[in-house]
Amino acid sequence: MHESKTMNEMKVGDFKEEKIALNEEHVESFARATRDFNPIHVDDDYAKESQFGKRVVHGVLLTGIVSGMLGTQLPGLGTVAREMTAKFSRPVFIGETVTARIELVEKKEKYNICVFNYRIVNQEGKRAVKGRAVVLPRME
Repeated sequence: MHESKTMNEMKVGDFKEEKIALNEEHVESFARATRDFNPIHVDDDYAKESQFGKRVVHGVLLTGIVSGMLGTQLPGLGTVAREMTAKFSRPVFIGETVTARIELVEKKEKYNICVFNYRIVNQEGKRAVKGRAVVLPRME
């Protein structure tokens, strides 16, 4: 669902959640787009011998999901990112379903800036990523 909200149409506490089943195609497409072919992401044999025992979804792919939510849902179309930080708590594996949540925590009307906290949890509700995003919503 594509939306577009201005600063005045949002209030602190507004949030969106999205559930995504991450599959092989997501990881392969992301690796091609970014040229990140680290074998922990793309090579089953290599990953089996790693500390994780299997392939791990790219962390930046996960933050990309958040970026997509900010740019299409809240604030939505026309949003421009200024800053994004992330802390990765645990790996996400191919085949897992994650839930991403973004929440507006601060509005700086004078500068047309919105600050969002976000988190991504796996299907067991365990946090994989948390972070903060500073964005410019579309102007009125």
